Amino acid sequence: MKIGSIILAGGKGERLGVQKSWAELGKVTLLQRAISNLEFLDSEIIIVKAPGAELPPVVTGTAMTVFSDSVGGKGPLGGILTGLSNSGYSYNLVTACDMPLLNKDLIKYMVSVAEGFDVVVPRIGPHLEPLQAIYSRRCIGEIENLLAQDKLKVDALFDRVRARFIEPVEIDRFDKAHLCFTNINTQADLVKAERLLGRS
Repeated sequence: MKIGSIILAGGKGERLGVQKSWAELGKVTLLQRAISNLEFLDSEIIIVKAPGAELPPVVTGTAMTVFSDSVGGKGPLGGILTGLSNSGYSYNLVTACDMPLLNKDLIKYMVSVAEGFDVVVPRIGPHLEPLQAIYSRRCIGEIENLLAQDKLKVDALFDRVRARFIEPVEIDRFDKAHLCFTNINTQADLVKAERLLGRS
């Protein structure tokens, strides 16, 4: 199955001290790293940014389009809606630029089981990873309903659509330490991620 990619690049990075898309890991911005991590899908990458925000320059060998969050101030759910509404693909991988250690084999596995579902999302115990998940454009209507009710948690969507949860036993086949879900919120997180990248 051919899928598109959506990168949410609206993180303010208040604890990080810099807008997340501009933060550097291994002398590469988090946005550039996110783009490079997704180029293996060989499809269009949509970047959703906060209205008025400036993004760092990036280089990519695949088609890329930038959109401002059409609803603004509604968090990741609004960004997901913007991305899905502008995508030409039925299914899209949605991730955030502050998750720099994506596991390509896990993503390929998620794509392989996506058909027939509206969302494919990793689940570790009670914790879901909605910003490393695959969404169908069929979710658009339900996301609009949630936003209209000012329900902004992405997890609220999963009870309203056909969701396929990727369980730990499946994740462990590709990433036993679950490093792919590392996200960057502080300078300490950057140091940790740098160490992990060096180890890999």
